[in-house]
Amino acid sequence: MKTNSSFFKNSIFGVSLFACILIAAGCTHDSVGVSSSDDAESLNMVSARGKKARPIKATLFNFEDPNEQDVLICSPQEFGFPLTRNIIGGRMSHLGKLQQGVSHAVTGDMLSGSFGVPVTCDINVVTFRELVTTFEVTYVAANGDQFVTIEHVSIQFPNTTEGGGIDYTTGTFTNALDGDGNPIPITIKEGTGRFQNATGEFFQRNARFGPEGTFWELEGEITY
Repeated sequence: MKTNSSFFKNSIFGVSLFACILIAAGCTHDSVGVSSSDDAESLNMVSARGKKARPIKATLFNFEDPNEQDVLICSPQEFGFPLTRNIIGGRMSHLGKLQQGVSHAVTGDMLSGSFGVPVTCDINVVTFRELVTTFEVTYVAANGDQFVTIEHVSIQFPNTTEGGGIDYTTGTFTNALDGDGNPIPITIKEGTGRFQNATGEFFQRNARFGPEGTFWELEGEITY
C-alpha cells in the first residue's frame, strides 16, 4: 500500500485581442492630428467594447513532475503530507489542445507548458479526510497564449481501506467552500496574448483521482 507521502507525490497536483481600426480619410487643410496617447486611449476603448463573455469547458488530467521534490508540506506540518508541482494536459475551449507541461529534466529550468503549483494546504484535523488547498495553475494554448488561475480546492478521501483506515490512494476534489458554504470559483489572475486582461469564473466537475490517474472537467465563463 502506498504511503501518504507517495500518494500525494504521485496523485495530486501546475497576441492581445485588440480590435483593428481601418480609417480611410482624405487629407485636407481641416485635418486634425491625433496624438499617440489619443490613439492608445481609442484602442483601449475599442478593445473594452470588443470583450465578450463566452462559455468555457475543459477535460483535463495531471500527474506529478517526476523531477520535483516536495514543494509544500500541508499544515500542520507534523503530519507530513507533501504536495508537488504537477504537469497538466487535456483540451479546453478557446485554447484547444493544451501545451502539456514539460518537466525540469527536459527543460533544465522551471516547468513550461501547462502546470499547477501548490500555494497553500491545510489538513482537516477533525476527520483527516480532507485537504483544503490553493493552487496557481497555468494553462497554455497551442499557439502560446495562456492564462493563470487561482484555484481553491477541497481534496476529499471518502474511502476506507480493508483494514478500516483512510484510503489516501483514491478520492475526489472540488471547489473549496467559502464561509457561507458556497463554492469558491476559479478565477483568472493574469493572461497573455488574447487572454491579456481576461476575467472568468470556472468550477470543477467530475474530479477524481486513483491508481488510474487524476482527471477532471472545468465549466464556466471567460471574458476576453
